[in-house]
Amino acid sequence: MRKVSAKHLQWLEKELPVLESEGVISPEVSVGIKSYYTEKTASSVHWAIIAFAILGSLLIGSGIILLFAHNWDELGRSARAVLSFCPLMIGSVLSLIALIKNGGTALRESAGIFHSLAVGASIALIGQTYHLPSDTPAFLLSWALLILPLVFLLRSTGAFLIYLGLAWGWSIAAQETYGQAAGYWLLILPAFGRLIMQIKNSRHAPDTLVSLFGLLIALCMSLGFVFERTVPGLWIVAYSALLSAAGLFGIHYYRDRDSWSNPAKTFALIGIPVLAYIFTWTYFWDDIGWGHFRLGWNYRPWGNWLDGGITLALLTGWVAAAVKAFRRNSMETILLSVFPILSISGFLLSSSGDGFETLNALIFNAFLLAFGILYIVLGCRNTKLRQLNGGMAVLSVLLVTRFFDAEFGFMAKGIVFIALGAIFLSVNLIMARKKKQMEVLP
Repeated sequence: MRKVSAKHLQWLEKELPVLESEGVISPEVSVGIKSYYTEKTASSVHWAIIAFAILGSLLIGSGIILLFAHNWDELGRSARAVLSFCPLMIGSVLSLIALIKNGGTALRESAGIFHSLAVGASIALIGQTYHLPSDTPAFLLSWALLILPLVFLLRSTGAFLIYLGLAWGWSIAAQETYGQAAGYWLLILPAFGRLIMQIKNSRHAPDTLVSLFGLLIALCMSLGFVFERTVPGLWIVAYSALLSAAGLFGIHYYRDRDSWSNPAKTFALIGIPVLAYIFTWTYFWDDIGWGHFRLGWNYRPWGNWLDGGITLALLTGWVAAAVKAFRRNSMETILLSVFPILSISGFLLSSSGDGFETLNALIFNAFLLAFGILYIVLGCRNTKLRQLNGGMAVLSVLLVTRFFDAEFGFMAKGIVFIALGAIFLSVNLIMARKKKQMEVLP
């Protein structure tokens, strides 16, 4: 696959409508050119340069803080206050240079990361100098809001990821301090806005892919903390909808791209088997639903409305993604779409009364079996070892776990393990040889 820089791709996307309006090329040719550069090329980014630029900014910032710390006790309060703003001033100068010069990725990322960390360092130093009362949620919230403009002005992915990390940290601290973190959903809205802008401008650019994966990880990590959990098990539906919607979004917008070129689909294909495997255990389905509504000082009475609203929003996103993805009409799309339906059914069955635990466990055992078989078939058909190994890994974990549950002797278990390992290695060797032959053929 040819390497083309993201800057050149953005320039081409702006020029094609101009050439089309001037009559230089036809609309069909314009669509063909855009499709070629979207599907047949990959962004060329000098990751080593970016990594060293980021590492350099981090080392410089750490060195400045260490120099301050060495002489900190000998300085007066006024000197400390002035020095506390020095990292922030240096970061502001770097960001201003990046804005004026409209610098490349390395300059923007190093400036964005240094400036973001400098904001936190300055707040902490000022608080230490004037002995301000400790308030972790307020500190994290102030830090996050102050670096938010950098996310949009510098278009820095590093600052974006730091913002997501601070929002997640605030959700944890707010739950412990205030007993609820409903404001997290307001903090995450600007992140969605920034990502939508990136996808519209250049959905295949590396910084867009990293931002998408970072936002999905942040949502996955924060969802369990922010939920009030007044209705036990409602998070099952929410997580299922989130994972399925992400996978269907990846199938629709990134089509046949795999691995880190399609972070939404990769996120779903990792998360769905893990969640489905948890659902295969019968004890997991105990005390689920409205019959076990939680009350008490640590559960807010409006928690069921908040959790229900978030779950409904995720389900709406899942439906919208399924409608778009079903245009491709593939078994992969059907499997990802079915997962939330099974989760909703399991939640409703468990909510209606006891006695459905075994049925729910059997349903998700069957789902995992179908998941593994499907990706083994897709891997063989498309000659993709990653898909094949993923399907075999899911199938192996399921079979081995269920085999351990059964009352078989060590001899039988050993024979089964050896057989599974032999099958795994044999299929990989056959597929590797087939893939090598296909690469040699003209």
